[in-house]
Amino acid sequence: MSAEDPKETLKNLVKENITLYKDDNQTKASVLVANEYAEEFWKKYEVIITVGLTNDRERFIGLGGSKREVIANYQIGVWTRDQAGITGQRMRWKAIQEVARIINANIKNPGGILNWMKLVGCIDADRVDVKPVLHHSNLTIETHRYETV
Repeated sequence: MSAEDPKETLKNLVKENITLYKDDNQTKASVLVANEYAEEFWKKYEVIITVGLTNDRERFIGLGGSKREVIANYQIGVWTRDQAGITGQRMRWKAIQEVARIINANIKNPGGILNWMKLVGCIDADRVDVKPVLHHSNLTIETHRYETV
């Protein structure tokens, strides 16, 4: 039996459901959902969203430890910057709200081998040492899956 990697499940959820508009609220922004950030992505995309595993742990549940719960935290990074028709900070806020909407809409049925998930935190990590400034936030998503041992 082959199961989809939960990271791919999260990437696909975001990729298939995200809709972002530029400052005029009419023109769609181009969004890339990827495993990691790379500077060359700015040539083609206006918003970059990355997904990566932060940590995971497991615990045995049930009589005799016949099942285990795997709790994994994934980090979804939102990257924006000022571009034609886009204010970086405003677009970052829109992207955070859109990712949160997607996570909350799929909280009880994320797909793949995941049983449920929730948004547990968000932190800003702007890069002001580069020009133009990179507006960056990390959202932490806690996922749960149950496996028979």
